[in-house]
Amino acid sequence: MKRSVSLCMLVIAVCFSAGCTTFKKDAANQTSTPEVIRIGGGDTALTEVIAPVKETFEDENPSLRLVTVQSKPGTELADLDSGSLDAVVSTLDLQTFLERAAANETALDGDEFREVPVGTNETVVFLNQGVKIKKLTRKQLKAIFTGKITNWKKVGGPNRHIVVVWSPAADGENELFIRKVLEGEQVVSRFLPVASVEEMRAKVLETPGAVGIGPSALVSRGVRVPGTGSLTVVASVMLITKGEPSPKVQKLLDLLKDVAFLR
Repeated sequence: MKRSVSLCMLVIAVCFSAGCTTFKKDAANQTSTPEVIRIGGGDTALTEVIAPVKETFEDENPSLRLVTVQSKPGTELADLDSGSLDAVVSTLDLQTFLERAAANETALDGDEFREVPVGTNETVVFLNQGVKIKKLTRKQLKAIFTGKITNWKKVGGPNRHIVVVWSPAADGENELFIRKVLEGEQVVSRFLPVASVEEMRAKVLETPGAVGIGPSALVSRGVRVPGTGSLTVVASVMLITKGEPSPKVQKLLDLLKDVAFLR
């Protein structure tokens, strides 16, 4: 009888010890914090290139977490230089960033940075479904976005006031659209401001007479995209790092290259 009790106590002790070990392992797993990669830049580039691979990247690299930071225009390289960002993605190139930094009286050595193309962004025009227009010329788009035309009836659409939806955060995309389509003229001052290109799409969908611009990746059911003939607004998306990419950023670059190849 004593032997049976002793044997029973031994089994309990072993199970308890194993349970404690499992508990410690589980606790360790629960308390381990993934290493963060902070990618800054313009809203459009983050939406077009980084957002689509975030889930895959974190599944393939469970010890890493990808965090996007919508940068304030003109601060990108300074944040990269200080180490608060691991990389920057943008439709603007390194030289443009260096010129902006110099304009803000922030002297940075261009030789300390590296850039590599990681994708492309095509800017398209988004129309509310009620604006049943199949095609808009460059001249018409320029007049619409600069406020010279304020009613869709002037370009073959309904008798409705034009509402320009604009995302100041889409810095690089805006600059290219202004240069290539508006020919350097500024967008109409009385626009409906939004915080992101995602919000731009939502506002265009819900606002009668609305028009906006955004990356082609956001084209979805319910959004009307008029033809623009031979006019295309396409830019390379660059990833910029200070020095050579760190091992964790290199993993992201490798994934982006794989995705580009599959496309």
